[in-house]
Amino acid sequence: MIDLHTHTNCSDGSDDYKTLLQKAEKKKITYLSITDHDNCKVYEQMEKESWKKYYTGNLIKGVELQAYVLGTSIELLGYGVDPNIINKETKKLYLPFETINQTEMERLYKKCIKIGMKFDQNVIENYQNSNEYYATKYLHNEMKKYTENKRLIEKEEDWKEESSFFRNYTSNPKSILYVDESDLIPDAKKVISVIKEAGGLVFIPHIYQYESNWKEILEYLIQNCEIDGIECYYPTFSKEQTEYIVNYAKENHKYISGGSDYHGCNRPDTELGTGIQNNLCIKEEIIKDWISACIK
Repeated sequence: MIDLHTHTNCSDGSDDYKTLLQKAEKKKITYLSITDHDNCKVYEQMEKESWKKYYTGNLIKGVELQAYVLGTSIELLGYGVDPNIINKETKKLYLPFETINQTEMERLYKKCIKIGMKFDQNVIENYQNSNEYYATKYLHNEMKKYTENKRLIEKEEDWKEESSFFRNYTSNPKSILYVDESDLIPDAKKVISVIKEAGGLVFIPHIYQYESNWKEILEYLIQNCEIDGIECYYPTFSKEQTEYIVNYAKENHKYISGGSDYHGCNRPDTELGTGIQNNLCIKEEIIKDWISACIK
């Protein structure tokens, strides 16, 4: 079993790397990649001691970088990267997380007020005292305090789930609550060039998360960017979606990968390796044609 999409507390996961590696060892995961958001700081930590005493499998150095394409905020995975180059380049590539986070929330708040949503007084200022990592998730929770706001959200899922709200509203150019982040997040081609400079392969993760825009984004990336592979196995994919994207990858001569997108306690329904209610068990054979190039 493999898991090539996981996060630690160096980004928005809850586990430190020791805990994550120990869990991977216990589950007998043979190939593992830690793919924290917009940094490879976890690998700096691991260099300071012998991490192999926690995990005896194959560790693929990875990263998940935010990028902008067709007016949408997406992510790109890099495998087999040099962590030192990633950490050096991301300092130049990205604004501080706090700046992006705060700016995105303020822009979303203005859009919400414009269409008639109601919030507590000083809701923006109160974010600093909250325990929420993402500002947009915080604001989504705040809007749900007032049931009258629900009439402005078309689907029940978007009202209940922040991730669905983010994809269908905040990050959807067709939405009335779309937040333009083109001045905050680097273009996909620039992000790909950084991964390539770091010696990595570029994969498109969780493509169906982009909801109604997924096919347009997928085809743009495949036709216009230097993409090596596609994450075809993911906890929220249906059987039909997985079959489609596997065939698409093969038809377009792209490598195949998969992972749980494990975040520990910050995404409690998703288990390392096995996904949601054991709906994942990704076999080594899907990566046999490319993984050796990423073991460094």
